[in-house]
Amino acid sequence: MERLYTINADAAAKLDQAGVSPVLLYAFDGFVDSGIAAGLAIGDLVSRADAERVVTFKTDELIDYRSRRPPMSFSAEGWAGYHQPQLGIDLVHDADGSPFLLMYGPEPDSRWEAFTDAVIEVVETFDVRLAIGLHGMPSGAPHTRDWRVTGPGNASELIEQLAGRSGATLQMPGSAMALTEFKLREVGREAQTFTVQVPHYLTQMPSPIATAKLMKEIGAATGLNFDLSRLEAGASNQLQQIERQLVEQPELAEAIHKLEEEWDRQTGAVGGELPAQALPTGDELAAQFEQFLASQGDDDRAGPFTD
Repeated sequence: MERLYTINADAAAKLDQAGVSPVLLYAFDGFVDSGIAAGLAIGDLVSRADAERVVTFKTDELIDYRSRRPPMSFSAEGWAGYHQPQLGIDLVHDADGSPFLLMYGPEPDSRWEAFTDAVIEVVETFDVRLAIGLHGMPSGAPHTRDWRVTGPGNASELIEQLAGRSGATLQMPGSAMALTEFKLREVGREAQTFTVQVPHYLTQMPSPIATAKLMKEIGAATGLNFDLSRLEAGASNQLQQIERQLVEQPELAEAIHKLEEEWDRQTGAVGGELPAQALPTGDELAAQFEQFLASQGDDDRAGPFTD
């Protein structure tokens, strides 16, 4: 059967010459990614000058073009360009020059079994020592509390939040990212998922705070040294925007304070029972934050990174 991907021989040779078993990080557009946490991480990593495509998947076999139509450019002379969906694996280096692999692009719409088989082939070809999926998910914690990152060592915390009890088994819609981890582990390859928990009222906007937290945890788990300078600058900028909004909108500050009290009560950070309060929904808080950002100048809405 014809392969679902092609390999750039020159980039593959560079990885082979490095003589290491690399880490593979991966995330796909179309899956849950609160705060665009994984998306910001991918964007920051591939913006480095040395990113080089080593594996290209045949998106014509994987993408439903009618469900997400690729953009095309039109000029006075007619059709001028076609932005083909790209799903592949790049060879990237960390701040110390250590190579690793980065798989990203649109989540496949079809042939998940064939796609994950192809990923397994690539993992075995390059002797990947560890595959890590990354994404963000909503959390009930306010932004003033710890933005937790769950991984293989503390996944039970995530189960407790989602199911309300430990030891539970959850049924949920699958994803190509989850299936990739499952299939890799089936064949004896090390695979994990790191999830950063983003306050539910900030899930719809880019959150470099979440991404910086996520990448720090992945760096600690893999030994990779990521340059987080732009993400940390963006995180500082985001915190300043939030604090400015809370100063300008006392009613929003009070709503966040109620969330803090409820979160502390639930997690045991404070003793005793607090009186029941009408807590704002995530959508209500998110709408207030979005209105605030829309009212600011272009500099405040330019993006999560600062120069």
